This record gives sequence, C-alpha cells and structure tokens, in this order.
Amino acid sequence: MPADIWFILHPLLLGVNNTKLDLRHPHLKESLKDYYLWILLLYGVLICFGFMSNIFVSWYITRKKLYKDETFSFLLNIFISDMIKCSVVLPLSLYVLMIRNWVLGELLCSILPMIQDIPQHVTTLTFLIMAWDRFRYIKKPYRPRVPAFVCNFGTWLTAVCLVLPYSMYIMYIDLGQVYPKLQILQGVGLCTLNILDNIKDYARGIFIIMFISPLTIVFCLFIRVSRELAKQNPTPVIKYEVRTQETKTRIGTTQTGQEEVRSVRTDYDQTRQCSRGSIHESDRGRALYKLSEPHLNVVKERRTQKFLVSIVVIYGVCLCPLLVLKLARMSVPETYEYITYLDIVYICFVWFAYVPTCTTAMLFILWQINRPSAERVIGYLQLSGRKMRHSCETVTSVTDTPVPNHGKRCRYSEETFSDTNSCQQDSSST
Repeated sequence: MPADIWFILHPLLLGVNNTKLDLRHPHLKESLKDYYLWILLLYGVLICFGFMSNIFVSWYITRKKLYKDETFSFLLNIFISDMIKCSVVLPLSLYVLMIRNWVLGELLCSILPMIQDIPQHVTTLTFLIMAWDRFRYIKKPYRPRVPAFVCNFGTWLTAVCLVLPYSMYIMYIDLGQVYPKLQILQGVGLCTLNILDNIKDYARGIFIIMFISPLTIVFCLFIRVSRELAKQNPTPVIKYEVRTQETKTRIGTTQTGQEEVRSVRTDYDQTRQCSRGSIHESDRGRALYKLSEPHLNVVKERRTQKFLVSIVVIYGVCLCPLLVLKLARMSVPETYEYITYLDIVYICFVWFAYVPTCTTAMLFILWQINRPSAERVIGYLQLSGRKMRHSCETVTSVTDTPVPNHGKRCRYSEETFSDTNSCQQDSSST
C-alpha cells in the first residue's frame, strides 16, 4: 500500500490523524475520554444490581415452586432473559460502544447483533404469550391454560430464527490479508455492514414485528382483562334455602270409622345471602347450604394485573428510544462533526433501554411481599399518608360498616369478610 493511501485509511478507521496508533490494541473513542468514568460507573451499577436482583427473584420462584403457575413460569423466563442481558449483552455492548477499533475477531463480529437481540425478542414474545394466556384464563377460568414451559422454549427458538438474517448483512474484512505487506495491519479487521444488501428494510420489519405489533396486542389484551376483572364480584356469598318436607296430619274419624287424612304440603323456600361466618341454624326444616364462591380470586388477580401492566409499560417506554435511534442512524450519514453527540446519546439510550432488567425484579419483590411489610417500606420512604395509618385503626366489613379493631391484627376491606350475623334475606313462603 502506498504511504499516501495509508495516511488516508488510518484516519478513516480511527477518526484521528495519528498513524502511530497500533490498531491491534483497543483504543478509547476520543469523544468519550471526558466521560468514560461516569459511563463505567452507571453501567457497572446497572449490571451488578440487575444481575443480582434477577438471580434473587429466580431463586425465589424456584424455591417456592411458584413456576407451577403459568404466570410465574412466564415471569421466570423473563428473569432468565434479563440475567443474560446483564451478564453478556451489556458488557459486550459497552465495550463496542467505547472502543473505536474492532479487536474482537470475526466470530463476534457475526454473532454480536444476534446476541444483543435474542434476549430482547424473548422478553417481548413472553409478554405477548403471557397476556394472551391471562386473557383466556380470566375469560374462562376452567379452560386449560397454555403449557408455559413449551411456550418459553418456543420464544427462544423463535428469537433465534428472527436474528439469523443478520449474518447476511454483517461483513468482516481482515486487513492483514488484504494488505499483507503492512505489518501494522496484521491481525487488524473491520466489522461493518454489507453495503451490497439493504439492512434498512430488515430493521424496519423487526421494529414493526417485534416491538410495535406485540406491545399493541399486549395492551389491548390487558385492557380487556381489566374490564373482565371489573365485572367480577370479589366477595364470596353463602346462599342457602330452608325447605320443609311434606307432612301428613290426622284430622279425625268419619262416621264410617275411616280416618280422614289430609295431606298438607308446606313449601317454605327461603334464600339468604350471608357473609362468611354468619351461617346460623334454622328450626323450620331441612337447610341446604351452598357456598357461591367467585370463579377467580379477583383481589389477587387485580393486583397481579397492576404489576404486569407496570412492567410492560416500563419495558416499552425504555426500549422505544433506542430502537428509534437505530432506525434513524441507518438513514442519517455519520460525520466527524456530530459523532461526539451521537456517541453520547447512543450510550445513554442503551443504558436506558436496559433499565427494565432492574425495575421488573424490584416490582416483583414489591408485589410478593405482604401488605404490612409493604406499608412499612412505603412509610420508611415517607410516601405513606394518613390513609395508611388510618387503615389499621378500623376493620371495614363487606357492608362498608367500620368495626372497631380491639387489639386485633389490621385487616383490609378487600380481603376481609364480615363476621357479623347481618344477612340480606329474601324469603317467600306458602
């Protein structure tokens, strides 16, 4: 290679006009030299906290055997995906974003985009299947639910198939083989896009198929689930009816000496609605008791629904800026005039996109701890108001009648059933 061509190629590769830099070793980008310590600190906190929190919640689900429930099984799949993001994807992505020359070899050049997108696609597909399964379950609770473990395996297999086209658009050039006379280029390579193929169409398709469409369907299903739960009655009702059997009564003796027997049938049907613990005996006849329980634990399902909506909203809001920036970066040509701002914005958006690896685990922990503990935590953070303290002073019954709490444990209106004998009675007798 002539010297004048090398003086053109070297600044083009590194962005600086310094031919003494050895490209066989990693070099930090000039635009990040003033901020790299803060970047390492932010990414380090995110990686450590996200990895440890996801390990903890995965251990909790496994230890408590919560994975037998389909919803928890899907959540376990999401937590495993988040652990891979924190332990593999984030460190590699940070290294590539901060180093200006490629020193990771040909293999990682080909599979790094796949490694970055597979866990993301798994999370999105898991949210979609989980929302569909919950909609079927809330609509008809007695219908068999989808096999969670089979679906989880299917999400990983589908994600791998979706990222396989990346191999057609990524190209690795070994400069040592192209210019064998230059010793300084031995072992130096370029990892770039294949300019012969248009990756923009593939990127737009992935954006629509794996982000816009799934999250739109998920939110539509969540809205329908919320409406179904709003129709459900969270209070179990005990119904019973008291019915006297047919009796025969002797009236007297006729002149012929035959006994006149009059059949008297008294049907006394009585339907009562009482709260739990208020069943009392009736001396009028035979009592038939029937406990009319709701098909679902509505209070529990409503709380679960709030948690799932929260994690999906956070996931979508955090991931959207990065995906939009990726599409914009393919359409806008890069120049050295604004490369500094683009590098900083890209690093910030990547960090923001992986924030759900921490928030999902934290929301799960807040969801699973019991109510008194949750109120104590909120009180320590000074986020609790007088409602939290006032709720422990009285017990609210199903009929919205406050009952004094004489030294008993604090209970809550949505989980408490009245122990009084007040019944709403609708009787008809003959």
